[in-house]
Amino acid sequence: MAIAVIFPKVSLETDTGSIGRWLKDNGAEVAQGDALFEIDNDKAAVEVEAPASGFVAHARAAGEEVQVGEIVGHILESGEQIEAGSKPVAAPAQSADRNGAPAQPQANPASTRIVATPLARRIAAQHRIDLHGIAGSGPKGRIQKRDVLGKRSLADAPAVVSKSSWMQESGARQDGLHAAWLQREGAETLVALHGFASDHNAWRGLLAAGRPKARMLALDLPGHGRSTRTVPEDLDAICAMVEQRLAAEGIEHATIVGHSFGAAVAARLATRGQTRADSLLLISPAGLGPEIRQPFIHGFVAARQPSSLLPWLQELVFDPRQISEAFIRSVADQRKDDSLSSALANLAERYFCDGTQTFSIRPDLERLRIPMRIVFGIQDRIIPFAHCHSLPGRVGLHAFRQCGHLPYFEQPELTLSIVDEMLALGRNDR
Repeated sequence: MAIAVIFPKVSLETDTGSIGRWLKDNGAEVAQGDALFEIDNDKAAVEVEAPASGFVAHARAAGEEVQVGEIVGHILESGEQIEAGSKPVAAPAQSADRNGAPAQPQANPASTRIVATPLARRIAAQHRIDLHGIAGSGPKGRIQKRDVLGKRSLADAPAVVSKSSWMQESGARQDGLHAAWLQREGAETLVALHGFASDHNAWRGLLAAGRPKARMLALDLPGHGRSTRTVPEDLDAICAMVEQRLAAEGIEHATIVGHSFGAAVAARLATRGQTRADSLLLISPAGLGPEIRQPFIHGFVAARQPSSLLPWLQELVFDPRQISEAFIRSVADQRKDDSLSSALANLAERYFCDGTQTFSIRPDLERLRIPMRIVFGIQDRIIPFAHCHSLPGRVGLHAFRQCGHLPYFEQPELTLSIVDEMLALGRNDR
């Protein structure tokens, strides 16, 4: 049976992209996990792996803009044919103006801000190409990879088409926890745990601000993302699942960063010591006090449609304008999964019953003897900033002004600089 190859989501803020190039020819034999194609969009360079072994059938051409979740190809068994309507298609013709003439790329004059994809900027930097004056062929004149390649005829340059280590996904899991390598390069290791009602994709906004100086693995906690829908009975049970996944990835020690509920898991994980924590960064951590905003938990879990999700998503941030339409659609798409919504409701009942956080990480922070910091938005409307009072003396606090519950999303550059500091502290503390 044909296995669909789906165009993945690489950012909360965009729901379209394009295939930069196919890495396997049409009809080529591939093994599960082989890199199939590169994505060239406005956030990152991504390699997408084959979901199964078989023979590749292209359904979308390189350079064609596609929607997240769209089928861009299939993996076929030997001799299998693609069903009607799923055959490969040619690249679309250039758009034309009303007189029938092909539309011309929009130039980016030197006097205006350069609009270019991160991949285009990286290629330009590698080959010392000045982006000023390059005509961008992307939306609104955005400079894309092919525009930079055309500038210096670099299409065959090995440095340009070398394999990316950026955002290589592990396979989906029916049991246990799903994990995604968001970055594979680096001497240190960073393990990231998302917050309640989120998933590993939450960290992509942080990475859009730059790359941490480490390889980075992000997990989907139980009841979230592509992980099991089982609701563990306590933080230790969740940590046992995280430890099992980290062991499978060969991770013995790491700097651990967690957000909200994931920060509570991170603190308990560090205390247990099965995976040695070099340092610990907790962002808007749960577990420092009993209060949590009950109407938000109930409303956010129950919301399914973009119109009902929007007010709750805006409560997460200081500036509601940061919640884009693509962000809203990405969350709404997740809520189409009834098993996910049911798991979130069960998690809320277990860990945030009656508007109360039923767990505490203060004893964990008292016990730990590693570098520890907390990042908290002063205007957090989900968990009170007052929970940061009377922290253990070994814990440093970064209080972000004009910031809500999502500091890594609202102020990514500052958060990333603290991540790098924690990586350095963890390295020195070993």
